[in-house]
Formats: sequence, structure tokens, C-alpha cells
Amino acid sequence: MDFTLTRTKAAVLGCSLALVSCLATSAARTQVPPRCAFELAETLGRWELIERCELQPSELDILQAGDHWRHVYQHRQTKQVVVVTLIAGPGGPLASHLPETCYARTQFRAHSEPVVWNMPDQSDQFRCQTLQPRKVDQPALTIAYAWHDGSRWRAPQFPRFQLAGHPTLQRLLVSMRHPGGMTAEAQQVIRQVVGLTVDAAESVDVVPDRSVDSSPTRVTRRSIPAPPST
Repeated sequence: MDFTLTRTKAAVLGCSLALVSCLATSAARTQVPPRCAFELAETLGRWELIERCELQPSELDILQAGDHWRHVYQHRQTKQVVVVTLIAGPGGPLASHLPETCYARTQFRAHSEPVVWNMPDQSDQFRCQTLQPRKVDQPALTIAYAWHDGSRWRAPQFPRFQLAGHPTLQRLLVSMRHPGGMTAEAQQVIRQVVGLTVDAAESVDVVPDRSVDSSPTRVTRRSIPAPPST
């Protein structure tokens, strides 16, 4: 049977999906706030944890986050720095607020076309983009992110619609600041970190209780600007 997607039908479909997402989000609010399914260790391959960060309250409010963590890692040899952020919360807000859109409103003027990565030997997918700074003397930013729907990491083209119906989601974001001419290298680095993170997540059986800081005191804190995650 032929089916032509007119503007009216598209509008009705969009409203229906938005309603489903809204109902799922409302249902999620009445339940126990979702927790992050895992938390990375201080060592991730050749990367060492150098800082634990907190998202701004305004960001958490926009995403209605139930739980989150942000870790800053530095490579032992190259000294490159990456930021890994995991947020757990209602599916509607997490799927509606795209990282590149929020970045573009603040420090960046444009972003490249997204590239979808298929993880080797897995059904997981991640979306990667590079954002150019508003000021030429500032570094560019490459990001990769995906949502976990309870079965796998997904990076759909229209997450607000394609992830509608999931009451809760977890969004993983890996970011790296770098000179504008090093985009290809930055993408390779982030892809490696994404792979290490996904592998680490699959090996975790129990999420540690972060209400008590049991981490060794050797972790040092540095003043590294943490861009918004909404």
C-alpha cells in the first residue's frame, strides 16, 4: 500500500511522537531517578584520571538528570586530554537536547556534518562531529556521543523521534579540544576512548556508590574548562 508523507501527516506524526515522549518522561518522574549504569575507573587503557567534575545545576535542570558523572583523562605519553561524561535521565529531555546545538550557542559558530561510527563486532553506534570556534585563536572541539536505550548504544539521525517511548536513557559524551588542523587525529583519539569506555561499561556488574568518595587522594584537580553538555 502506498503511503505519501504529506506535511499534515508529518505534523501529526511529530505531535504523536512528542506526546509519547512526554508521557514516558512524566512516568519516569514518578519512579526512582535513574542512576548511571557504570562509572569509569581511574585508569582507562593508557589514559589516567586527572579530574572529576560536576555539571552546572542549570544543565542538570534542563536535562532533568537523575544521575551523572564527568571524568577528565590525560594520556600518559601524548598528554592529550579528553573529557568523558555520562548522564542518566528521562528519555525526552536527553534525546531532545543535542550537544552540538548547545555548544554552538556558546563558544562555537559551526559544526561539521556528523559521521556515524559503527563499533567493531558490536551493534553500538556513535555520532562524531567537529565544532569550529567563534574566535580563530581558540581550539576546535571534536565530540562523539550516543544514547543507551537499555540494549545498546544508539546514534539515530532524529533521536527525539526515534528514541521516543523510552522512559529513561543514558547519554555518553566524549569530547576533546584541539588545534583546528588536527581534526583527523582528534577523531582517532576519541574513537579509541569511546571503544575503551564501551568495553569498560560491559565489564561492570555493580555501579559504585558515589555518595562516599573512596577514590585515592592521588587524583589531582586541574582547571580545565568543561563545556556545557545540554
